[in-house]
Amino acid sequence: MKRTEVDALIVGGGPAGLAAAIELKKNGVKNVRVIEREKDAGGVPRHSFHPGYGLRDFKQFLSGPKYAKKYVAAALAAGVQISTSSTATKWVSDYEIEVTSPTGLETITARAIILATGARERARAARAVPGKRPAGIYTTGSLQQSTYLENLRIGTRAVIVGAEHVSFSAVMTLKHAGVKTVAMLTDKKTHETVGIVRWALGLWYRFKLMTKSEIVEVLGDKSVTGVRIRRDGKESVIACDTIVFTGNWIPDNELARRGGFDIDATYKSPLVDSDSQMQRPGIYAIGNLVLPIKAADKCAVDARVVAKKVAAKLR
Repeated sequence: MKRTEVDALIVGGGPAGLAAAIELKKNGVKNVRVIEREKDAGGVPRHSFHPGYGLRDFKQFLSGPKYAKKYVAAALAAGVQISTSSTATKWVSDYEIEVTSPTGLETITARAIILATGARERARAARAVPGKRPAGIYTTGSLQQSTYLENLRIGTRAVIVGAEHVSFSAVMTLKHAGVKTVAMLTDKKTHETVGIVRWALGLWYRFKLMTKSEIVEVLGDKSVTGVRIRRDGKESVIACDTIVFTGNWIPDNELARRGGFDIDATYKSPLVDSDSQMQRPGIYAIGNLVLPIKAADKCAVDARVVAKKVAAKLR
């Protein structure tokens, strides 16, 4: 097994992880390495083609892919080592992590470890929605990858479950794929995005936002034919061939849990102090691993602040 030593190891190559890596290099940390399990670094923005990224950190209005590429290029230019298709599998000791990649197993020892593994949407199975398992069910992330990266055919009529900011992103992705959004469901009293976003997209894409509504059952055998919903105590069916489950985030906390770190009972994120440090000195959690969910550029800006503190402690 290969053994490697670095000054700082960052697990997760999204905006928060890359921003932290760049800041560490700027503040004199020599050997900074980022490991990313996907084949490309950049995180969720890689397949989020709508604009709106980069206002807080780059003072630009960028699409997701351009934003991701900008961070990857900046990290490489700063001298950060980025290892893709690399997954942290376990803690060997307090400051050693085992990583698996196409080249084999590797144990990386670091003076500081930053977890930036992000969060994911709860899929249909995690929400325990009854019904069979027909084709045509997505999360926003899987929808974007299928549409933008794999160019797959999606469907014609979609129902979106959830009314968070990311839910409205799903509307735009569906439009790009030639799919009409017929309804957006939320069990809340109102949507959970910025008012102007809801107003503008609702006007432009002409879909019905149904509040105080819940999905009762997925209909269809081999493919989705509709959803059964409950609203005001009454059940009805909406015909569709596509369902997108959005939001309802859960942090990718597996590595933190395997390390024995305390987990917040509400958000399921690792507990951190005011410096984003977890229970062992020199080990940190940043970005959307620490819920509630934040925009990518907000995660990046916050990560820079943490990285400066990490660099000062390493010095």
